[in-house]
Amino acid sequence: MHSEPSALTDASPAGAPATDQPGATPLAPSPLDTWPPAWTPAAVVFDCDGMLVNTEAAWVALQDEYLARHGVAFDEETRRSITGRAAEVVIAAIAELIGKDPSVVTEELLLAHRTARREIRMVPMAGAYETVRAVAAVVPVAVASNSPREELQHKIDELGLAEFVTAQVAVEDVAAPKPAPDMYVQAARLLGADPADCLAFEDSETGAEAALGAGMQLIAVPSLPGQDPRAPRRLTSLEDPVLRDWIAGWTGEDPR
Repeated sequence: MHSEPSALTDASPAGAPATDQPGATPLAPSPLDTWPPAWTPAAVVFDCDGMLVNTEAAWVALQDEYLARHGVAFDEETRRSITGRAAEVVIAAIAELIGKDPSVVTEELLLAHRTARREIRMVPMAGAYETVRAVAAVVPVAVASNSPREELQHKIDELGLAEFVTAQVAVEDVAAPKPAPDMYVQAARLLGADPADCLAFEDSETGAEAALGAGMQLIAVPSLPGQDPRAPRRLTSLEDPVLRDWIAGWTGEDPR
């Protein structure tokens, strides 16, 4: 549902092209195959939790604490597969593991989450504010998140990003949340752009699958251990100097 600045060390060097995972469909050629690219996106869509704000790690920790109180824990593969998924998917997995009614888990876990949200100051991911501001000076920006609308709006407001964000897509706005492509397709529509001309930023495998499924170009910036999102380009931080200089060179016109 909901990261923490890069305590994570990426296996790939900053600005590294992606390597396809075994058995996966090869990634299509991308303008991001060169770094910096000779390409300017028509619009940019950011994930929120774990991409712009340090909430994903806190949400995962809350789940793990809840499971520990019941004497169980997710195995590594389950944790990897549900990271970035909608709250309903996470809660269903927890309920099945502990043998509890999902409605009870929802009430207990989301109450704890709301309490923690009030107590923990939201901290933007390294370079997030500066990147969104720089992008929004040239092309329109959307934020697409599996969070409920109220939660998403709260995060954007707390981060001081509202003035830069043209459109928001929350879990209530689409038929299917990430990893389905619906959110990214909707974000592109709201920004008046073809998905193929848009750039997405994601931190999770779930989100990366959604962005690629929508046909967008994608930069992955993993923020949680165990996540290995497929993307044409991977960075360790939004503070990447080549990313910063590339954005600074955008003119709002596609140079192709």
